Amino acid sequence: MSGATHAGSRRTRRSLWINLGSFLGLLLLWLLVTTPIGEKPMVAPLFLPSPGSVWDTFLTLLRNGYQGKTLGHHLGISLYRFGIAFVVSVVVAVPLGLWMGMNETVKAVLDPPIEISRPMPKLALLPLLIIWFGIGELAKVVIIVLALFPILSISAMQAVRGVGRRKVQAALALGASRGMIFRRVIFPASLPGIFTSVRVCIGLGVTMLVGAEMIATSAGIAYMAMSASDFLLTNVVIVGALIMAALGYLLDLCARALENHVVHWGGKEG
Repeated sequence: MSGATHAGSRRTRRSLWINLGSFLGLLLLWLLVTTPIGEKPMVAPLFLPSPGSVWDTFLTLLRNGYQGKTLGHHLGISLYRFGIAFVVSVVVAVPLGLWMGMNETVKAVLDPPIEISRPMPKLALLPLLIIWFGIGELAKVVIIVLALFPILSISAMQAVRGVGRRKVQAALALGASRGMIFRRVIFPASLPGIFTSVRVCIGLGVTMLVGAEMIATSAGIAYMAMSASDFLLTNVVIVGALIMAALGYLLDLCARALENHVVHWGGKEG
């Protein structure tokens, strides 16, 4: 057992070093194409500023903010919009998907409208959402929910339908009730698939946040980046993009840590 633990720890350290090397490689490539060779760099600063210049801009934004609001305020507003939409999507879509997976009638009723809405381009609905909900926060939250809801519900449904029949039949043979089968067999077996969809939706939700902040607003990281692009402030645009990327990556790490804690048996079933 200790040998397996030691091997697992060694693999984890190796993965961390590879991750670090990947980041450093990207940073080195960025540095090479933006460092002046002779008279000018390979890529003009207007299109891609150097890492040092972007870092200085980040520090300036930390000190002075952007358009009268602190960087923390912009980040907090974006997190608020994303957080509300993500929680609403998970709380509603996952139980609905589980229900669809267990009940054919519910699936027959709800699956067609959900499947139809899934490939629909959500940003095309922005004008309609503004008409329905106005230009406040509700429209921004709704457009993110519309993007996440179909993925979460369909993934939860498929996770339930992928549970092995033998497990359910064994539980029935042992006298388990339907409620106990759901709690002890179906739901735990569905969790890996649900967590996978949650991680996918984190990235999609951060992406949709850009679309949400296209609606009349004066705060948010995506708003800051888009507003800066109008004035060719490439440094600010890149700072905003990197913050969004870091936000998505950190949220994904949190989801992975939660998955490893909750679904501790993942990959260990025979």
